[in-house]
Amino acid sequence: MNPENKKGYLKPPVNPHHEPYVDGLNSMLESLQEHDDRSMVLNMAAFAEDTLELLLLAYLREAKQAKELVNGFNAPLGTFSSRIKAAYVLGLLQKDSYETLEILRKIRNKFAHNWEGVSLDREDIEGLIAQLSRSRIETLAEAQSEDYNATARARLNHKISDVLIDIRLLAKALTKSGTRAPIVAIEATPVQVKLVLVDPFTGEA
Repeated sequence: MNPENKKGYLKPPVNPHHEPYVDGLNSMLESLQEHDDRSMVLNMAAFAEDTLELLLLAYLREAKQAKELVNGFNAPLGTFSSRIKAAYVLGLLQKDSYETLEILRKIRNKFAHNWEGVSLDREDIEGLIAQLSRSRIETLAEAQSEDYNATARARLNHKISDVLIDIRLLAKALTKSGTRAPIVAIEATPVQVKLVLVDPFTGEA
């Protein structure tokens, strides 16, 4: 079977500039058109988790220790939730991107913990999607047409696409520039200490 006919990440990416940091994203986004809501959300969340790994490894110092921290056995930053928080507190995510990924994580959990009767049109999930700020595509479309009204699926897809593009381009920029987390610890200066012998205290005046 020709791998180009398969669904998922193996689908050929749309990337005329052959940019490796964008190839995977374009391939994933194109494949989402063929998935139902559950598959779309789970694939999108998995890709976002991998993208955060890419970002963290591009920024953290010492490759060996960073890999152990991010994707080693029992890695502290091995989950979607911990990677979102770590990237945010390290200053690698703006607040809007952080909140967007947190919403995706919550939606992912709703699909992952229910095997039936879940869709992006469900009231609680629609409520989460309604909390998303406008994506670049949505902002442009609304400026061009007062009648524009995106579905919940389209809003989620476009907003997550924005965030993932920004993260992957930042990871590329960090890698290209060699920018890493700065060393802020101050190296201690050796101190000369002179020992003085004293008579033991006897309590007598």
